[in-house]
Amino acid sequence: MTSKFGKLDKFEGVDFRRWQKKMHFLLTNLNVVYVLRMPMPTVPEDAENESLDETRKQLKWENDDYICRGHILNGM
Repeated sequence: MTSKFGKLDKFEGVDFRRWQKKMHFLLTNLNVVYVLRMPMPTVPEDAENESLDETRKQLKWENDDYICRGHILNGM
């Protein structure tokens, strides 16, 4: 999916606001921008009673966080 986008310029210390907006747009198109504002779903202390839905939400958030961090670090 990222091949459809033009190459995002690396941030070189000039015009941070423009780079930030481009990065936000890229992450929005990848549907991972929510991890920048939403805290990680918490796991109940009682791991045995954790529902399958809660586990999926946590794993999805962790995967999206990994993707988001990778794109941000790649753009620096």
